[in-house]
Amino acid sequence: MPHLGCHIVIQRSPETIYQLILDLSGYKVWLPASQNYHETLVTSDYPLRVGSTYVDRGRAGELRGEIVQLEPARRIVFQQVLTTRRSVLTTRITYTLLPVTTGTQVTREVDLHPQGLLMFIQFLFYPVVKKENQRILHAMQHYLNARATQ
Repeated sequence: MPHLGCHIVIQRSPETIYQLILDLSGYKVWLPASQNYHETLVTSDYPLRVGSTYVDRGRAGELRGEIVQLEPARRIVFQQVLTTRRSVLTTRITYTLLPVTTGTQVTREVDLHPQGLLMFIQFLFYPVVKKENQRILHAMQHYLNARATQ
């Protein structure tokens, strides 16, 4: 079970960052599409809560996601499943928000659980996931910093 994570400090409150992460339909505003990520579509009614569902569309296909844990202003955990003809990839994404003197330390951790043929090539995902973790955190920081100067 590979575990990949990174963190960044953003000069905002944990509550502000928590709300940004939880607003899945708002990702299109602050998270540009990439080679691997295209869009997030909410498939549940608002307000979002544990059990709410969504779909992330990307190069690999559609990842069906669910919110599995919410601790306001502290932690959000998502679980996504990508199913192909011969494989299943379950991904658990955890955001942890820790207040620090200069804002909030945002940690994004990804745990991969490949099954089937993906088990044999999972090492190919590591650099992609690491790069995507960093891209998401930097996009979040850039968006929130730009809003502060407006």
